[in-house]
Amino acid sequence: MTPRYRKILDTHVAHGKIELQTYTQLQSVSWDESSKTWACEAASTDSEPKLPSIDYMVFATGIQSDIRTIPYLQNIQQEYPIKYVGGLPCLNEDMMWDDDVPLFVTGRLAGLRLGPGAPNLVGARVGAERIAWNVDDALKKLGKLSSRTQDGSDDNSGDEKMAAYAAARDNRFDSLFELDDAAA
Repeated sequence: MTPRYRKILDTHVAHGKIELQTYTQLQSVSWDESSKTWACEAASTDSEPKLPSIDYMVFATGIQSDIRTIPYLQNIQQEYPIKYVGGLPCLNEDMMWDDDVPLFVTGRLAGLRLGPGAPNLVGARVGAERIAWNVDDALKKLGKLSSRTQDGSDDNSGDEKMAAYAAARDNRFDSLFELDDAAA
């Protein structure tokens, strides 16, 4: 992570907009259709924090390459089964677990969609680009974007700018510039 983005991340953490859960192992996760959030349970030890309902999850560590051996993915596979080959999930064209489950996958586990470069920087870039183009559509489908954003109206609120940034629409640097100014 570059120092500039670390500063932005630290600012969001300081303002309580996001929370980092480092060294946390997920025991199980499940999608709550009514609240449109993930319910997560950490591995059962006294030192593990109680996790709130989660809108988005970002994993930034290496993992095993077999969904059958990753506890939280076993739970997802039980509730939302998909085919897999050699432990790699057969993702849809949008890099999602399933059309009805907003779980985007990239990196090593997206190897069937991204090819042999999936676990490397090239695969991370291609996977991130493909996911970014589909986040906007997934947010609209789940009702996470306001109706003003969904109908194409121009709105300059921070939420709309973040949605534009996440979806790789418009000028992505413009969105970051305004978020950085607000954080300063």
